[in-house]
Amino acid sequence: MKKRTLSLALAAAMAVSLAGCGSSSSGTADKPAETKSAEGAQDTGAEEAASDWKWERNVEIICPWGTGGGADTTLRTFASALEKELGVSVVVNNKAGAGGVTGVQFATSQPADGYTYLLCTQSPMLAQISGATDFDVYGKIKPLCQLVHDCNIFVTSSKSPYSNYNELKEYAQANPGKVKCGVMTITGLDAACVEAAFEGDVEAVAYTEGSQLNADVIGGHVDLACVGPAEVSAMLESGDMKVVMSCTEKKLTLAGFENVDSAGDLGLDCFFGPSRGIFYTEGTPEAAIKSFEAAAEKAVASEEFQTWAKQQGLDQRQGWLNTADYQASWDNDYKDLTEMFGTK
Repeated sequence: MKKRTLSLALAAAMAVSLAGCGSSSSGTADKPAETKSAEGAQDTGAEEAASDWKWERNVEIICPWGTGGGADTTLRTFASALEKELGVSVVVNNKAGAGGVTGVQFATSQPADGYTYLLCTQSPMLAQISGATDFDVYGKIKPLCQLVHDCNIFVTSSKSPYSNYNELKEYAQANPGKVKCGVMTITGLDAACVEAAFEGDVEAVAYTEGSQLNADVIGGHVDLACVGPAEVSAMLESGDMKVVMSCTEKKLTLAGFENVDSAGDLGLDCFFGPSRGIFYTEGTPEAAIKSFEAAAEKAVASEEFQTWAKQQGLDQRQGWLNTADYQASWDNDYKDLTEMFGTK
């Protein structure tokens, strides 16, 4: 792994992003996204702490990315189910910029009064690890619960001369500097997938709109895209795109993916996929955290959320994680990503 190369590339990309602004990764086994009991949140003490908190006004959840993407749609679906459990409105506030770091900074600047939370993935933390930002993402936000754990795939135009990873790798090596892959977060996990899978043979290029990236892939203006399955499902069904590889330990069980090579099949360590979860800042009342966790577990287990998750292909990995389990997963991600992409 050329970790220093990626760190420098991410740092340079973040500098450009910040100037213009004024989505467990490795080693997490694929598991069905069944609702997991929030052990530890259901004991007597936790129940009493949760019952001590009464929701009296709207709850705000910051989304560090723009509308229409995977993070935004996940949060809005969750918010709809959550407000039925809390009994108050849940407002989504999009604060996009700098690969998610702008939204994280905004969230940490708000009062820790139990009414403001953050949806986040590992991408802003990776920006910190790689040296692309000096903001202490890992130290400033704390995991509350994981909602879903998505995976990444590489797609290309149906007219491309390659149909699988080995053909693509051979083509890229025969055409140095030609093959480029569009990503939505140049400092995040999708860019890390590109580097880990191709080790410099394919260059990651930044896009701000998923619709433009899809159009450019279909039109042959960019060779590849590293995206979530749901983001390109319509193009795959229409035959305008084809899947080159999934960044997962095993083959996906989604319809149409059964014969697509996984990174695990190919011996590649690029299992990066965004785990989307809710975070809070230090000082948030413990009773509010416990009450939110209990309500969130019910919201994620609801028919509304589970039906949506399956439709989005988010049933390929473990979804719900309670506070304790999500903290352990977040810490493990920090350790693994630091070992792979840290600047020191």
